[in-house]
Amino acid sequence: MKKAWTDLKSFVTVIMTIAMVILLFIHYEVNKEILMLFSTSYGAIMTYFFNRKNESK
Repeated sequence: MKKAWTDLKSFVTVIMTIAMVILLFIHYEVNKEILMLFSTSYGAIMTYFFNRKNESK
């Protein structure tokens, strides 16, 4: 967990996952367009980070 605060990939993953869990379990009516936009961006960011190849120097 300590790595999550120094590495951008881990930080974004942790923050967006926490936000997604909160949105899924909250008992408040969330605007459907905002939820769809967040879900799409969440999927795109996770796909980009976990399918990206590391550059060797």
